[in-house]
Amino acid sequence: MVSSSLHRTARGFTLVETMFALTIFALAALAAVFVATEQLRSTSALKERYLGQLVASNRLAEIHANTIAGAWPPQAEATGEVELGSREWYWQQRTVETVTDDLREVTIAVSRRENGPVIVELSTFVGRR
Repeated sequence: MVSSSLHRTARGFTLVETMFALTIFALAALAAVFVATEQLRSTSALKERYLGQLVASNRLAEIHANTIAGAWPPQAEATGEVELGSREWYWQQRTVETVTDDLREVTIAVSRRENGPVIVELSTFVGRR
């Protein structure tokens, strides 16, 4: 004996419901791809700034070491290039007198190309010893 309640007709999703679900899934997938792309772009930019900061920090450490050895940083601007992280980096050094005779401000600007846009800029004060 088969009950009449077992003979219900099976109801599936309609075409409209299926298309609506696929639209929501497609929008979610596009958002995920957009977020992943932005993450990759920002990671690359952060790595670039980090390496540029290392170049500037290394140059400032070199200036401090030379000052300890007795070399006073010149007031003229200086430029140079260095390799770090399998990349060429260009730095520009500006030295400015301060109101104190035995103190100078040294600023290092780092870029990827000679005379290119500055990626990072660090400053420090160097005292005569």
